[in-house]
Amino acid sequence: MTPKRILQTLTPPLLWNLAKACKRRVFASVDHMAYAPRGWATPLPGGIDRHAYWASLIDRERAVYERLVTQARSGAALLEVHGDGDITLAVFGYVVALTARAKDRVMVLDYGGNLGEYYWLARAMVPGISLDYHCKELPAVAKSGREINAAVTFHSDDSCFDRSYDLVMFIGSMQYLPDWQEVLRRAAKATGSYLLLCNVATVKNVPSFVATSRSSGVTTLQIQLNRDDVVNTVERAGLQLIRELPMGPHPPIANAPEQPAYTGWLFQR
Repeated sequence: MTPKRILQTLTPPLLWNLAKACKRRVFASVDHMAYAPRGWATPLPGGIDRHAYWASLIDRERAVYERLVTQARSGAALLEVHGDGDITLAVFGYVVALTARAKDRVMVLDYGGNLGEYYWLARAMVPGISLDYHCKELPAVAKSGREINAAVTFHSDDSCFDRSYDLVMFIGSMQYLPDWQEVLRRAAKATGSYLLLCNVATVKNVPSFVATSRSSGVTTLQIQLNRDDVVNTVERAGLQLIRELPMGPHPPIANAPEQPAYTGWLFQR
């Protein structure tokens, strides 16, 4: 039995589908990706920046979130599970359970955590867990999160790193950070037990590079990170790598010096 299938047997069906819906929104297929030799200085069509792009999605994200959480709380009828090869939820459930061992309460920082969906997934996957759950998001997203998810503490700047957490995690958010090395160093210092990086677009044989990504008519910039740069940055900040996790194929990038793959890492204090 695969880790994903085991997790499906342990997780209430409705919450598994909440997870699937969250995953599909984050990893919706892109129309086109292309190497951007000018890096973060690459001009974008229409002049839209990442803050404006994510703010434009809030209404859609909020509607989906509210519907799913309402269903979860009401104990609605079983929903069909749609299979795929993604292991993100299996990794997340494993790491939350690992972190929760012998703890009465677990403090989590979800950096780039959208509206706090993973709070509900953690509670479903580790029954009885007591969570002090924090999300760092862009100001507009954090504002919306505070309005609909009172169980989560939302932060809109990196002062969230001024305290220590049992688990700090980045799930599909690192590729949007121009200052990713400084953010990772601060995240490592704020890690009390574990740091989880998931679904990081990774290359091995070339330096990190930026690509454009076009989806639903909007173009954004994303960085593909060199594997050794990521690991060395975290380890120099005082953490130890304990797991490296292949996490599946990445959409092709036109003219890229190397095609990336999604990778995850688990580091320990």
